[in-house]
Amino acid sequence: MNSPLCRPARCLGVATLVLLLARDACAQTPRDTMVLVATPKGALSFVAMGDWGMNGERHQREVAQQMGRVAETLGAQFVLVLGDNFYPNGVQSTRDPQWKTSFEDIYTSLSLGIDWYVALGNHDYRGRPEAQLEYSNVSRRWRLPARYYKVSKAVAPGVTADFLIIDTSPFMSEYRKEPDKYAVAGTDTAAQRRWIAQTLATSKAKWKFIVGHHNVYSGGKRTVEPDMERLLVPIMKRYGVAAYICGHEHHLEHIAPEGSGLQFLISGGGAEGHPAEGTKGTRFVSSEAGFLALALSADSLLVQAVDYHGTLLYRAAIKR
Repeated sequence: MNSPLCRPARCLGVATLVLLLARDACAQTPRDTMVLVATPKGALSFVAMGDWGMNGERHQREVAQQMGRVAETLGAQFVLVLGDNFYPNGVQSTRDPQWKTSFEDIYTSLSLGIDWYVALGNHDYRGRPEAQLEYSNVSRRWRLPARYYKVSKAVAPGVTADFLIIDTSPFMSEYRKEPDKYAVAGTDTAAQRRWIAQTLATSKAKWKFIVGHHNVYSGGKRTVEPDMERLLVPIMKRYGVAAYICGHEHHLEHIAPEGSGLQFLISGGGAEGHPAEGTKGTRFVSSEAGFLALALSADSLLVQAVDYHGTLLYRAAIKR
């Protein structure tokens, strides 16, 4: 693939990669000279993107094109889909026209014909969430077997990663007050909370991630979601969760609150960007539409943020 943000680097070892990242960070490399670092040999590569289903409008189509190019370059193995999959009111059935206008006809790159592991968002709860589960039986790549579920991946010999895809809308107390707007009635938050704790407690994976829609912290308009903070922060600390990956806020951000040992990645720019200025612990923030490209090695998570122009905005390595 010919792209100004990419260069052949698949042969880079992890040590070389970390040195390269440290050098760039110290030198404060200008964004317009940064280039995408290709996946280190043997690493697990994937893309994270949320807040996207807008019938190809805003910047959805451009983001999709860049996702395809980056996925090809990095050899991405799957996509984490971070909710708000169909605006404004979800879908009603597996025959809803938005399956074509917002999904099948937009993400057409061969490199995106990989597994899409899906989380539900609040706009999806304005429709019929069950329809998105049912589409798993229609689509070869759409993976939503339940409202919350675990995906396990091999990273390196003896090293695995567990991704807990959770269903965050039922935890939002404000949605319980609007049952006619959000179809959260009847959902069992206590059962999901127990499942999260039990799954993390019994996990043998070196890398544990929680993936959902609503943010905990944000440098955008929703600075803190108290329901999510109460749910996730204690359990992330207790079980050594490497990062929480989410959308909801329509921007790109990496937050690492000082002294917490926690990492929060926001990738909600799948179709449009909203103003964001950062918050306490923000390492990077951008109001541009775009997505995150991630590569997981035995001891390092490489995070790269790409906007809808194909410009690499940010690069960092999270060590473990």
